[in-house]
Amino acid sequence: MSDDLKTAMRILQHYPIKPIYLEKKTKNVLKIHCEKRTYALKRTTIKKQRNILKLYSIFHDFPSLGIVPIYRTTNGNVFVNDSTKSFYLMPWMEGSIVDEKNASILFYHLAKLHKKTKQEINIPLVQLENVYQQIQNKWKRNFNLLEAFMEQIEKKWYMSPFELAVFSYYFETRQAILFAEAKLDEWYNEIKQSPHMRIALNKVNVSLSHFLLDPKGKIYFINMEDAAFATPIYDLFLMFMNLSEAEPTVSDENVQYISEYEKVLPLTKTERLLLISYLSYPAKLLKLVRQYQKKKSEKGELEYCKQLLRAYWQMKNTGYIALKWNEKLENDSLASE
Repeated sequence: MSDDLKTAMRILQHYPIKPIYLEKKTKNVLKIHCEKRTYALKRTTIKKQRNILKLYSIFHDFPSLGIVPIYRTTNGNVFVNDSTKSFYLMPWMEGSIVDEKNASILFYHLAKLHKKTKQEINIPLVQLENVYQQIQNKWKRNFNLLEAFMEQIEKKWYMSPFELAVFSYYFETRQAILFAEAKLDEWYNEIKQSPHMRIALNKVNVSLSHFLLDPKGKIYFINMEDAAFATPIYDLFLMFMNLSEAEPTVSDENVQYISEYEKVLPLTKTERLLLISYLSYPAKLLKLVRQYQKKKSEKGELEYCKQLLRAYWQMKNTGYIALKWNEKLENDSLASE
């Protein structure tokens, strides 16, 4: 028996259950098979205990938001600690993982989560300017590194396959960066006139696989350990990045997802501008160029090329969403004049 399973068996002694066998599902999740029921034993860190308790307190106030319950030990405790790790027991939820075919359901429930937990906060102008300058400086450094890389490879007689691909994508990448920077400037000029923003509970590590659709059609939020309060566009941005990384999916269906979200929680102008800016910025592609320059990764040339192609697709996919929503924002502004 592996050390993980031995630890799990020791942890399960704190619960009134009799496991028949244990099945490892992921690094931090074990499926516990008993005679009549199945359970999920989840491993986390002791540092995250307070965040998990706070999260369940929030969901308790909004029962329409589905979250898998936690069972208490025979002593009434929520967690069982073992060295630096912490464990908790939940029912094993059967259901289907939300995927691209029903992703609109996910955006609807994300909007419900954000709407029920949203708060208005004021931001000191100095803090706002610091955030703007930090993003601007980081993007400028990345752009300068890209320019230096281009100057370097243009001097070569023969480019590597990765270098040739970056050279081919350069014009589109540069246009994406300039557009993202322009939208960031618009966001800053808009929000500094009224320095306040909305925050809401975000999943933070949001992805399609972190939502479960049960046979009755109810959505359950799973893997919520890292949830935190932030601007609601953070979840939206991560969702679109996940939806856009696999293959070319330039379509109005992806654009429509924001409309589904806004049926529940309309975005403010500053939120739209910031989302458009982030979606436009080719962060993944630029990160790969930096890695290739520094040769800090063990990836070979072929793997670099594969990842670069996926990053290029992502840039094109999210860039299309950003452009369409920028058109809508501009049309709305004209209509209100």
